[in-house]
Amino acid sequence: MTEDFYTDNAEWYAALVAGTRGELDAAVRDLLGPLPGGAVVDIASGVGSCLPALQDLGAERLFAVEPSRAMRAGLMTTIAHDPELMSRTTIVPMAFPQALEHLPSQWSAGIMFNAIGHLEDSERMMLWNTLRDRLAPGARFVMTLQPPSEVTTLPWMDFGDVAVGEHRIVTRGKADPIDATHVLWTIEWTLLDSTGETLETRTRAHRWRALSRAGVTIEAGHADLVPVNTSEHALVVAFERS
Repeated sequence: MTEDFYTDNAEWYAALVAGTRGELDAAVRDLLGPLPGGAVVDIASGVGSCLPALQDLGAERLFAVEPSRAMRAGLMTTIAHDPELMSRTTIVPMAFPQALEHLPSQWSAGIMFNAIGHLEDSERMMLWNTLRDRLAPGARFVMTLQPPSEVTTLPWMDFGDVAVGEHRIVTRGKADPIDATHVLWTIEWTLLDSTGETLETRTRAHRWRALSRAGVTIEAGHADLVPVNTSEHALVVAFERS
């Protein structure tokens, strides 16, 4: 990923994901369980929402891979809020797979939320191979998928709103086919005042690889990664190094 897709919403990102943080933390705790220390890698860490949970699970060293300079401002704020977390976490300011040379040779676990569709197909294959080579035997990798699972048109849909003091941030989005494998997501954020008047509207479009659970499971299987039952977590997929 060379383009920074998050300059438009990084300012609001922590608030936008606050409502789902509990669910994702629960999924991480459920699917990873207690960790045997070691190094844990958070690919596309964003503002670092999951880092505290990973620390609580027992990670001795954390590596937060985040290419977006705008997001890294929030990421550093999250880390610096907790002196223990700050002592354990290294921020790697580049994208996968360019970050690989700055990551440890063995991982106790890894996560990647809301970013797999940014990778090119060759980069995704490199991800599976990296997990095969660097995850410790029995270690797990947890990731999220995002719709659509196949190329299709998704009309404008409401992604909800979040209140920040007297203001509200409203998010909506749509997806349009680009080719046989990718869609163009258009996301719009609107900042409203206490009366409902629009203070600001921002729009961003980005290319996204459509991926299904079945598809990534087949790909990961070629790298000796075994799927973990995630029936309780609709968009969360986990794999274990065999």
